[in-house]
Amino acid sequence: MADQQQPEVKIKFVKKKGGHAAAHGGAWKVAYADLVTAMMAFFLLMWLLNSADKNTKAGIAGMFQDANFFNSERGKEILANHGKGILPGGRGMAPGPDGDGGTDTASEAPGAAEEEKKAMEATAEAIEKAFQQDELLQAFQDQISMDFTDEGLRIQIQDKAAQVLFDSGSATLKSYTLSILKEIAKELGKLPNRVVIGGHTDSQQYSNKDRTNWELSAERANAARRVMEGAAGGLRPGQVRRVTGYADTIPLEGKEPKDPQNRRISIIVVSAANEAVETKHHKAQPREADRKATVNPKPEPAKH
Repeated sequence: MADQQQPEVKIKFVKKKGGHAAAHGGAWKVAYADLVTAMMAFFLLMWLLNSADKNTKAGIAGMFQDANFFNSERGKEILANHGKGILPGGRGMAPGPDGDGGTDTASEAPGAAEEEKKAMEATAEAIEKAFQQDELLQAFQDQISMDFTDEGLRIQIQDKAAQVLFDSGSATLKSYTLSILKEIAKELGKLPNRVVIGGHTDSQQYSNKDRTNWELSAERANAARRVMEGAAGGLRPGQVRRVTGYADTIPLEGKEPKDPQNRRISIIVVSAANEAVETKHHKAQPREADRKATVNPKPEPAKH
């Protein structure tokens, strides 16, 4: 039988013509992504600079001009008073409102608490000086008291028989009380710390049982907050941490419950350490029953 002839196998090479897409591939996408990222970073930088106050901008400009700017007296002052972040009310790396996200500067940075107290003392001196120099406010110097408590710097504005802060039995502020609160707020707004505002009354009770000193003290504290946070005030948005009415439960030391000086507004500049502890204390925790239910969930009934 004759051998069968094997068919000849031919290999054909197909050469693809290179087009525009083949030459560049996906490289243009990478370049475009870099451009978008750069533009986003640029606009973010512009927004941050626009949100910064003049002291922060001065610190940034000084750093570009002199690498040792923050070692100078001017640099140290800016860093101490405005070094908590670029945005108003910024806390830098301090714990946020939920107690997470950041380090506790009061406990980790050496001398941070001491620097904070020095800043508060400087603020107290600035307030005292403002009341000495202003002719209107000079008459109210003996109604302003400032001291340090476990919470921080406490400022109290007290009533006097001849110079009351509010209309009798109401939360309507006297015109001079507005000036007092605005002057204090102007200085406190320069600090990074949060503020707590409290209203206090004497023990004189309302004849109308439907209204008590609790309502009055809370309304007066809130009226003070509105003035201090207003456009003509000085506190930053969000700087007030809490507004509380204490009624007549905390009379001044050594004063009779009905003494007019018990009618007062208290303003506390809260230290960073105290705020961190308070925030952690009030942070929501799961109840014991909920925790057990999560750890040992009840088995579902068997399906037949």
